[in-house]
Amino acid sequence: MNLVRELTYRVRTTGPLKSTAGSPFGERSYWIVSEAELEGPRLKARLAAPGSDWMHVSEDGFWRPDVRMPFTTDDGETILLHYTGLVQQTAAFKEAAGANRPTQWDEQYMRLAMRFDAGAAKYAWLNTSLFIARGRLLGTGHIEYDVHRVS
Repeated sequence: MNLVRELTYRVRTTGPLKSTAGSPFGERSYWIVSEAELEGPRLKARLAAPGSDWMHVSEDGFWRPDVRMPFTTDDGETILLHYTGLVQQTAAFKEAAGANRPTQWDEQYMRLAMRFDAGAAKYAWLNTSLFIARGRLLGTGHIEYDVHRVS
């Protein structure tokens, strides 16, 4: 098994709305995905409509994103993306988010399991591969992910 670097994923979020603290289903924080892009040798796409992140907020120091969003490729095809993961709320992460500055890759544990949904034959490889990513802050609400395909 190998990891093959496929693309960079950058996202900007706005929010959050007031959390669901007290809910019997656990606390969630709702973020709007307002900008996003996928860029790699085989894929270039931009956010087609706002996405959503129903972030599970936990007392263990980790947030658990649950994100869905639609993209349009540079050649007009639609690709849907859904991912879940873990975002560790380290002191460095919190400080950087509060000061609108970037973090280094190793200053937090930010990992995703990503699933794509594509109809065009050119992008069928997205449907038949597993993808994982590591992330870092570029500033408040602005995140960059290094996305790899598991081969």
